[in-house]
Amino acid sequence: MQVIDRSLQPSQYWPGLFALFGMDYERLSPIYTQFYDTKSSEKAFEEFMTERAGLGLAVQQPELEPVQFDVPNEGYRTQVTHASYGLAVAISREAKDDNLYEDVGSRMMKELAFSARQTEEYIAHAPLQVATDAVNGLRADGVPVISASHPTASGLQSNQLVAANVSELAFENAVIQISYTRNGRGFIINMLPKRVILSPESGPETRRILGSPLQWNAQTNNINVLRSTGALPEVVETPYLVDKDNYFIQTTEQDKDNGQGFTFWERSPLETREDSNWSNQASLIAIWMRCAASIVDFRTIYGSAGADGL
Repeated sequence: MQVIDRSLQPSQYWPGLFALFGMDYERLSPIYTQFYDTKSSEKAFEEFMTERAGLGLAVQQPELEPVQFDVPNEGYRTQVTHASYGLAVAISREAKDDNLYEDVGSRMMKELAFSARQTEEYIAHAPLQVATDAVNGLRADGVPVISASHPTASGLQSNQLVAANVSELAFENAVIQISYTRNGRGFIINMLPKRVILSPESGPETRRILGSPLQWNAQTNNINVLRSTGALPEVVETPYLVDKDNYFIQTTEQDKDNGQGFTFWERSPLETREDSNWSNQASLIAIWMRCAASIVDFRTIYGSAGADGL
């Protein structure tokens, strides 16, 4: 166990230091909460039956012939397993008593809270980082969350958008593709775009495209269909995306609030513990939480790998 003692911060025990830098940067407000629902959990894992297909089309029945019977498809099961996360610091009695510039314990408490917030962002963004990864992003249906070959009872379905950078044409094609979303039996369902999730590098162009009443960067007088119809009502910029030209469109499947969309599961909310070691007078401060992030239904999200196609 590494203990923070006076040898680690020697300059803070001498008079004359004007200020400490590197610890007081403005911190981001939570970003993942803009597109995740948060739910509590009371189990070691949450289990879902997904791709359960209902009944098919009614069959024409000739006179005096018996009606045909159909049965629903059960689909497959998938689990969301909670993981534990923790971090702690130990501070010597002398380091706390002799520091001339700050309350070391209070500072460490703030830093632990910041680390916890950052950890939540990385957990929540993890499914997006591997959204097209056929190895690390493999799901219960045998493909990553963004794929052109999701297996269903009626055949393969796609939530993969054209690999291209953000543009008016790319967004229009995405809106059209989402309008043809089908359930497991292949029936068209009511699915609309809800928000675009992308990196700050794609943010300015996206806002120009969606904010102009006329077609962006065009010599015509045509209206901007995306804006006039409210086809993409929200934009969320997140600096946590590793691949900067990836972008995702979340659908209204998220509004069902059934745990199959973007869900941040809190098995045990963030806890802070303080203790002391009387054998050496060190103060102990720790944080701990147990949680998971999931996207169960692939229809909740459509994604593009951007121009690099990765």
